[in-house]
Amino acid sequence: MSDPTVRGIWLAITALAAVIVGTAAGILGWAGGLNAPTAVLTGGGAFAGTTLLVLTALRFTAGAGA
Repeated sequence: MSDPTVRGIWLAITALAAVIVGTAAGILGWAGGLNAPTAVLTGGGAFAGTTLLVLTALRFTAGAGA
């Protein structure tokens, strides 16, 4: 996991997954009756949460400890 190329690929995969989750959350929030700004905030929160979760899981599985 220390190779910069591999780290870049994982970061790109993480960002793509987070964009998909964030978009889905925003659309579902809007379809569920939220106004547009609140739906965007919901999508942004889902994006941030997904990014943090995946990067933390990658760090854990790579054996990088505290």
